[in-house]
Amino acid sequence: MKITNKIHLEILKRLEKYRDSGDKKTNEWVQHYLGSNKPTLGIKTGEMIKMAKEITKENNFDKKSLVKLLDSLYSKATTFAEIDMAARLLGVLPKIRKELEPDNLNYWLNFTHGWAEDDLLCQSNFTSEEVLGNWNKWKKLLIKFSTDKNINKRRASMVLLTKALRESDDKKLSKLAFEQVEKLKGEKEILITKAVSWLLRALVKFHKEEVLEYLEINKESLPKIAYRETYKKATTGRKNG
Repeated sequence: MKITNKIHLEILKRLEKYRDSGDKKTNEWVQHYLGSNKPTLGIKTGEMIKMAKEITKENNFDKKSLVKLLDSLYSKATTFAEIDMAARLLGVLPKIRKELEPDNLNYWLNFTHGWAEDDLLCQSNFTSEEVLGNWNKWKKLLIKFSTDKNINKRRASMVLLTKALRESDDKKLSKLAFEQVEKLKGEKEILITKAVSWLLRALVKFHKEEVLEYLEINKESLPKIAYRETYKKATTGRKNG
């Protein structure tokens, strides 16, 4: 896969110095833990964020140029670090991120693999203001994701709501969240069962009584880990312990 995006090529040059750093066995263990199908380079989160900020200073990004770069990073990534960098750039460019079409994620998620790659993109980049400000498009996309044959998109259909649910008590968010859980609670793959738990726990902040009622009614049909972690969160404020 030939990479033609100049900024992507510059990013690869920055990453090159990490290729032989760290212990090989440790990096392989980390890759397995992250569920990624791409080798990790052992780069710490702080270093990635610093690098992302440097890249934004060196390039006068607009919506078009950022999307082109992210399209390249996701579709042609051969390392976990490229997927990581794509998400970090979204994180440090909130003004441009707000201009993006939700459907961009439909393309990018074709290339993510495993919980860590999914969550880097979906967990903390998109705020309640962004989601609610473009609600019709976000809702349509999330509903589409929930029935997609790609398990990474099905996970994203829930993870993308978690940040917004912790920031806003808007009923549109909670209604869709419960609907997503209802559609996906019967799946057995850990990518989905853990996301069901996460989404229900995110609902606890503003909708605790509804969550407890839902748990009581659906105890037998929910993944056991989702019921256990959410009940603990709703009754003690903690996930475990």
